[in-house]
Amino acid sequence: MIHDKVALERVSPTALVESNLEWMLGDDLESVRVRLQEAIQSGYPLLDDVLASHLHSHYPRAMIVLGTSRLGHTDRRKRVALGAAIEMLHLAVNVHDTLPRGDVEANERNRLLMGSAILVGDFCFSRASKLAAETENPAVVAAFANALARLSERRVITLTDTPDMPHTDDAILYAAAAEASALLVGLPRPLRYALGEAAASFGEVLTDSEAALPETIVRLEALLHGRPFARPFMNWLRTRMSM
Repeated sequence: MIHDKVALERVSPTALVESNLEWMLGDDLESVRVRLQEAIQSGYPLLDDVLASHLHSHYPRAMIVLGTSRLGHTDRRKRVALGAAIEMLHLAVNVHDTLPRGDVEANERNRLLMGSAILVGDFCFSRASKLAAETENPAVVAAFANALARLSERRVITLTDTPDMPHTDDAILYAAAAEASALLVGLPRPLRYALGEAAASFGEVLTDSEAALPETIVRLEALLHGRPFARPFMNWLRTRMSM
């Protein structure tokens, strides 16, 4: 939570909602951070430094996992593992973003850079899959694998059709976070669909794409009526409408 009144005047509404979510999720979110730090330890100092340099300090995908899991009941260890898995998948994407694009001179240095980025990214993918498997839920693992497949497909399409445009993977990762965590806590299909759609739209808003977020939030709020733990999550999504 942010307590400095002077600082509050310079903080956006979105940042305040995120701060409240971080406070509400508390120990779970801190546990995700710990699991991520553990997962990037390869035993090779140089590789560990590379991974640490690409690891973000803010985890909105894990926040969606943990927030969605509050709509049902699950083992804390499993929801934390899933939150870390989604963020580890994001880390793998960040590493692969370092690959040179466009016309690249075929020299030894570039070959080494490309090979290293691919191997390090694949290492992150494997760690992410291992974390997802800790949920011991086949449906969750299948949703996670589907997200990985969609990420790969989107990357190939971007590289072949619009190589000069940035990758836009956020929507896939946010939707996967909502869908997998909804499966983890056994939410019914209509609610899983609405959560996934809202989270995907949330990702699209963050990447400056057109998205029907207002309509999605209205339908989602109707489905979540009477579930007070969902309110901070909904408020967080609603603030994105004004961005």
